[in-house]
Amino acid sequence: MPERAQSDKSDKPLFTRRESLATEPDMPAVEGAGYLLSYLWEVGPVVAAGAGSGPVTHEELRAWQSNTGIDLSAWEARTLRRLSCDYLAESRAAEKRDAKAPWRSDTPDVAGVAKTMQEAIRALAQL
Repeated sequence: MPERAQSDKSDKPLFTRRESLATEPDMPAVEGAGYLLSYLWEVGPVVAAGAGSGPVTHEELRAWQSNTGIDLSAWEARTLRRLSCDYLAESRAAEKRDAKAPWRSDTPDVAGVAKTMQEAIRALAQL
């Protein structure tokens, strides 16, 4: 939720930037390791930590694996943790009133963005 301007004393409800869009943003297709995004949402992209949120821990991932019977490889576990950290960082950055959207619907090279993401996931798999 974006923060209110200091001068905004109204009680009107705030909306997330995504809620204020008329349509869903164009997102690149994720091929090959897209199942990891499903796992991330199943585990939960963040966990409760103190007075706020924190990234998914390796303990949370172990518990999830035990409960679901899914065995993650080392690179899959690291990737889920990294995705959780990135999700948390972006959600915190999005609270600023002047935050830029993490996507660009006017991007003409969606295939290029998808290729870059695939290359990044492959690089993580080789760690």
